[in-house]
Amino acid sequence: MRHSVHAALAAALASVAVGAHACDFCLVSQGVSPLDTVNGHGLRLTERYTELDRVYEGTRELDNPGASERYYTTEVTGFWTPLPWLTLLGVVPFRVTEVDGHLEHRGGHHHHDEGGHEEEEEHGHDDDHAADPAIRGVEDQHGGDGGLGDISLLTRARVFQRHTLTGTTTVAVLAGVKLPTGNTDGRADGGDYLDAHLQLGSGAVDGLFGAAFSHVQGRWGVAANLLGAVKGQGEAGNHDYDYGDSLNYDLTLRYRVSPADVGPSPNRWFLTFGVAGELRGQETEAGSIIDDSGGHVTFVQPGMQFNLGGRWLFEVSAQVPVRHDLAGTQLGEDLRVVGSITVLL
Repeated sequence: MRHSVHAALAAALASVAVGAHACDFCLVSQGVSPLDTVNGHGLRLTERYTELDRVYEGTRELDNPGASERYYTTEVTGFWTPLPWLTLLGVVPFRVTEVDGHLEHRGGHHHHDEGGHEEEEEHGHDDDHAADPAIRGVEDQHGGDGGLGDISLLTRARVFQRHTLTGTTTVAVLAGVKLPTGNTDGRADGGDYLDAHLQLGSGAVDGLFGAAFSHVQGRWGVAANLLGAVKGQGEAGNHDYDYGDSLNYDLTLRYRVSPADVGPSPNRWFLTFGVAGELRGQETEAGSIIDDSGGHVTFVQPGMQFNLGGRWLFEVSAQVPVRHDLAGTQLGEDLRVVGSITVLL
């Protein structure tokens, strides 16, 4: 079979992500069927849009006091298979971040001016905060940034593959590194530093590791993926900023709609449905723990895939969050849409 496990893990994360990360720190887009693509060498263009306009305290959704963030990411991925069992990948992201009212967080530090910083105010100084300690204020911050994000370099090794007359099973492992190529000192329209999640990069060198399982039987296929990231020391604005280690996972079921039987047809159409999740540890800013950081988000992800001529692969999917379990009070995802085009060269 020409299809096998590929090292496009994530997500992202799923790259996507806990709280305001919007999965861009997941580093590698999942796509519709994250680890199922064509062997050889080629290019993959991925477009991802994420919208955050819901506020959560743990699993409880709160009224949004007027905060929202949007993330647009274009990723160009090149992959090359020098050996039948080895694939090398490079992921170059271009990001646009937008904020329209920033939800304050407890812990860490704010970046209110160029000359220095001031500690986060202890909440509870007004009646609203006294009535409900989960409530956060909203900074009058607008604008965003755009440009190159953090580049990732990855290696995927197939450690097991078994073919039968009716199916194929593949297991692979992945390792790599994310480089601090994105800008970390972007400013809002008013001149204040943007929040760390709204910066183009993290300023850190991160280690990536993962594993993948894929099984195809007749018209049905299933893929399971894990991607972990061990975060290095980064920066945001004029402070050190350390992101929590993360783990993204997904389980995707795929059904071949056409053709009904495997044969000479070069065109194939699939429907997919999966469950994905993202776990992230707490973060620190300027040596202070951010209480409103870290947690777990679960998504459902319907999608479709079309393989044209054995050379082109088109994918589109949506990731809809069904459960947020966040530490403290955070802004959470409302919707994430992903589309991609892969071409063999």
